[in-house]
Amino acid sequence: MTTIKNVAVVGATGKIGRPIVDHLLASKLFNVTVLTRNGSQDRGFPANVSVKEVNYDSIESLESALRGQDALVSAMAFEAIHMQKNLVDAAFQAGVKRMIPSEYGNDLLNPKLAAFPIYQPKIAIREQCEQKVKENPSFSWTTIHNASFLGPDWTLDFIVDVKERKADIKDGGDVLFCATTYDDIAQAVIGILTHPEETANRPVRISSVNTTQNELIAIAKELGATDGWNLTYSQTENLESEAFRRWSEGDHSEEVIAMFINRAFIGKGWGGYFPVRDNDLLGIKGLGRDELKAIIKLAIDR
Repeated sequence: MTTIKNVAVVGATGKIGRPIVDHLLASKLFNVTVLTRNGSQDRGFPANVSVKEVNYDSIESLESALRGQDALVSAMAFEAIHMQKNLVDAAFQAGVKRMIPSEYGNDLLNPKLAAFPIYQPKIAIREQCEQKVKENPSFSWTTIHNASFLGPDWTLDFIVDVKERKADIKDGGDVLFCATTYDDIAQAVIGILTHPEETANRPVRISSVNTTQNELIAIAKELGATDGWNLTYSQTENLESEAFRRWSEGDHSEEVIAMFINRAFIGKGWGGYFPVRDNDLLGIKGLGRDELKAIIKLAIDR
């Protein structure tokens, strides 16, 4: 039986990474090591966190830092996904038992998403992990699919900006999608590391709540954000076509990336709603309507 005790985290200061570190520590089940870039500033980690500076361009540097680690959790930002290639090689060579690469978001095993250029770096890293398993089955991987992110910051704004009272309603606004808090993503990491056999070499699909754009707007209005809404309407099929056209012309802007993402998590049957989830296995309780209202209230008041 695989036992995971020593856990290294990369991207530990970000929106996903910091809650993961906090939950790992709070569980009191793991020894936590944070990998940081050479010369980076101290980000105030607790004294019981070991901090190791590494050169992400050097497999040798990464391998040295990962020696003795049972698991590696990556929370690298979207624009740095390709940098995980060296991490996979280093983790494999260092004898790491489980890697959780940074593939948070949509279900990239959905074949419809395989053609989206924005997801190619993530898919390439997962395929690299799959190849390493073939080379040595003592190495394993798990990816976390959480669809959209749910919180009172920009992650909620991306779907419905309840503070500014504006939204682009896609495909009518009643398409059900999964949304997940950072805390539940962190809990998924705990669940994976404490259930290594059940989660080996596959994605886990999680959700804090299943909702729609129209429901979020209705809750915001119920909480007092009643007037002054600026609503526009679009079809994700058209967004997809426009995104491919502009991408092929060299436009790789955030606006174009958002078009792809919106098609991916709101387009019905694409990758943003999971009818079967791993919540129970991973210890994720999810949110009730009152808890969802509390998040929306924070977003309105911030």
